[in-house]
Amino acid sequence: MMKIFGIFLLLILLISCSKKYSGEINFKGCKIAYPLHNEEKDKELYGDFAVSNQWEYESAMQKLAICLCEKYIQKPDPEIKEKIIEIYKGDFEYYRREVSFKKVNFDSVLANRKVIFDPSIFVN
Repeated sequence: MMKIFGIFLLLILLISCSKKYSGEINFKGCKIAYPLHNEEKDKELYGDFAVSNQWEYESAMQKLAICLCEKYIQKPDPEIKEKIIEIYKGDFEYYRREVSFKKVNFDSVLANRKVIFDPSIFVN
């Protein structure tokens, strides 16, 4: 009986320690969860190779934009369009785009959404 209790206690401890914290962004039915890191601890372990919470957030915003583009294509909605443009023009640290403040060619953004909002970052 004591062994079973010990194994059960160990299992609960492992599950609670492995719980990851996450953030979430959502808009009009598109819901994107992303991991949050202990940046100080990660910086100690990985140095300059640590992934920041800002990086994770911006990646999630890229994924949100792709989801919103897909929704907009299915059923045009002016609020979704505005959110896509807002993300497209966003001042991101890791996902920079050369965006003029002139009118955005929205059809081009929709057509090239997977390239424009690609959440991948390649590190050299």
